[in-house]
Amino acid sequence: MKKLCGYKFSIECIEELVKKYPKNIIGVKDSSYNLFENLKIENFSVLPGSESKLFKGLQLGCSGIITATCNATSTLARKVYDDFNDGRDQTVNQNLCDVRAEFEKYNLISGLHTYFSKKEIYYKNLLPPLSILNSKETSDLINNLEKLNFSLNNTEAA
Repeated sequence: MKKLCGYKFSIECIEELVKKYPKNIIGVKDSSYNLFENLKIENFSVLPGSESKLFKGLQLGCSGIITATCNATSTLARKVYDDFNDGRDQTVNQNLCDVRAEFEKYNLISGLHTYFSKKEIYYKNLLPPLSILNSKETSDLINNLEKLNFSLNNTEAA
């Protein structure tokens, strides 16, 4: 999977930015996962870019996650988040991670659009170089998600 930015911010860089612009730099999305375990700044949000990092991130003091696949996984992610904050046992975190792993087998945006196009045809509209998954990939994705008891019927907003 190709990242949009490709720049890997260091902890020192983030700390310097926060020091220079404390009213503007109030959080970071960590898609490279080089920050969320060690960056600790008061009143600063660290948000990993994957559902697979949500629970560990919360344990480490992160605020949550920012990820495109939460358009599909929001109900599960919200339960992990709420259960953590309410001190309840985690009952869906593994399922959330497994669903994310299925989407990670493909370009995430292509996989999401393919998944949602089963309900709304306009999701088939993607700008190049992105495209909908081919028929075998589509079948594999949908079947594997169904094996995880995950379907379009449980993708309501959290």
